[in-house]
Amino acid sequence: MNKTKILNFSLGPVQGFIARARKTRDFWTGSFMLSYLVGQAMATVLENRGSLILPAVARNKDKIDDPLLQAIVEHKSANGIVSSNRDKPTVATLPNRFRAKVPADFTPDLCKQAIEKKWKELAAITWERYLSKPAALGNATREIWQRQIEGYWEINWILSEDSAALDLRKNWRSHLPSIEPGDKCTLFGDLQELSGYLRIREKNKQDRFWEAMRQQKQTGIFYDLEENERLCSIALIKRFFPYVAPEIIFGVPTGYPSTPYLSAVNWIASVIETKTGGTRDYAKEAAQLPAVRGRENPDLFPILQEKLAIYPQAREFATLDGNCFFKAALENSNLWDSPSSPASETEKLRKELVDGLEKLGSPSSPFYAMLLMDGDSLGALLQQYKDKADLISSALHRFSLGVPLYIKENNGITVFAGGDDVLALLPLENALAAATALHRLYRDSFGDKIPQATISGAIVYAHHNTPLTEVYHEAQHLLTDVAKEETGRDSLAFTVWKSVGKVLTWSAPWEIVGDKFIPFLQNFQTDLPGEKKLKEFSNSFFYNIQSRLALFTEKKASPIAFSTADLQNLLTAEYIKSRGPETEREKAAAIMEQLLELCRPHWRNLEGKHRKDKNSMQMDSLFLIKFLVEKGV
Repeated sequence: MNKTKILNFSLGPVQGFIARARKTRDFWTGSFMLSYLVGQAMATVLENRGSLILPAVARNKDKIDDPLLQAIVEHKSANGIVSSNRDKPTVATLPNRFRAKVPADFTPDLCKQAIEKKWKELAAITWERYLSKPAALGNATREIWQRQIEGYWEINWILSEDSAALDLRKNWRSHLPSIEPGDKCTLFGDLQELSGYLRIREKNKQDRFWEAMRQQKQTGIFYDLEENERLCSIALIKRFFPYVAPEIIFGVPTGYPSTPYLSAVNWIASVIETKTGGTRDYAKEAAQLPAVRGRENPDLFPILQEKLAIYPQAREFATLDGNCFFKAALENSNLWDSPSSPASETEKLRKELVDGLEKLGSPSSPFYAMLLMDGDSLGALLQQYKDKADLISSALHRFSLGVPLYIKENNGITVFAGGDDVLALLPLENALAAATALHRLYRDSFGDKIPQATISGAIVYAHHNTPLTEVYHEAQHLLTDVAKEETGRDSLAFTVWKSVGKVLTWSAPWEIVGDKFIPFLQNFQTDLPGEKKLKEFSNSFFYNIQSRLALFTEKKASPIAFSTADLQNLLTAEYIKSRGPETEREKAAAIMEQLLELCRPHWRNLEGKHRKDKNSMQMDSLFLIKFLVEKGV
């Protein structure tokens, strides 16, 4: 008789919980809370003599390799005290689903109960601290809160040797979300906001409730609720989690880099080095802004740590609100207005700061990058290599442990790194290097024993004003529909999202990105001795190239009239024209050959073989290079 069983367990919703975010901290909190809650179920398995198969992070409760799971288990077994000798984990490393070996008499419902117990504990603390008093101004606020807390999470489990059985179990749709009346939350649009009033009839009462919430200055969260935010219970728990975390596990950061700050990280480092004196003057002036919303933490970024170690006098500059580094942000009165300090009082100061920015040199790029990566066909891989499941689990664990190190080396912030999934935010300049490093890490983690193990990625270069929810959804679409489906997996896809919306999308297999795209991009970014900088290509060069290739970008165009050699000669002539007659034709021809190759569509067929369309042209790869060279400025 078999004395063990295989438990397949999942917690959701995932995207719906993570993506509903206005602040980068909401984004991080969503991932961390999901990871933390599923960790309660994993810890329950370990407490009952079970072991984790996927992710392979614990053989038993005394042999745990994941720092977050270790902290959860310690907290549960030591009366809420976590060892102070270890750094507290701040990266979500536990995926929302797991596979475990459990004793035959194990009751899976214990996992569900563990999650619900911790969730209700978190909700109770949040209510008592932040809503118990303002609730008196609401209309059935307590009832709304309880309904949403009780009905939010979708928990599924099944005992089966087949890893695909859990997906079939989800099709039963046994979880029925509550039907929500009234005005909806400004982040979770399907859930009622907590005041309980209808704005069309009771605007004053609704505003009074949320003003009472925002006026809790003594809690230190005054700026965590914006003027136009009316939230549900789920959104509020996410927003206030960093303040409640010390009571349920350990302290986590209450600040998280803003998207403007992420966009400016490399620019800040450059200014610290080249305009040290100017940074002191600018910081002193910016400190007078009455509505600066908070200080950033430059110590999260290696490049800023390095510069501040040399120029410590620039630290005040490096801790300024990210909006202080952008002319458009300084000119936007809505960002600085407050009841106690009307915009008219800050207008002169903001104009002076705009002048101060110009003295610091060229402007910062207003773009940051969201990086999303996911292993390809992992379920099929596990089915194909049933006898090597331990090898796959160990490889995924090695990969997830290495992710935060590579992201940090590239001055990024890891939001999630569990199993084969990665979610990170980075400066524009570092995202491509981070993605290629993680692709290499994934392959190295598996080695030669499982050559079919591949990973795809998506990079969204977004203007820092773009709502995070939209960027995240675009990254999901880019990864699933473009990198994996259209390009055939083992690929990397890019989108550039400016303030006017998406302006380009390009995708190619990793070998094209690594062997063709990156070397060509480096041509533009490298200063060659005795030559004009390649990055000084004029806009006319790019648009002239586009017009020359227009024939080949039209889907209904007639058959190509030129040979590849003719087309390359045409591009070479345009290149020399843009650079001047002193340009070496041989070198120009070689560069245009690279350009031509990048403008061909590349993909993988169903067998995973690389394919190229020699009779079509696409220009987005070229304009992506232009964007990356100019950094969107």
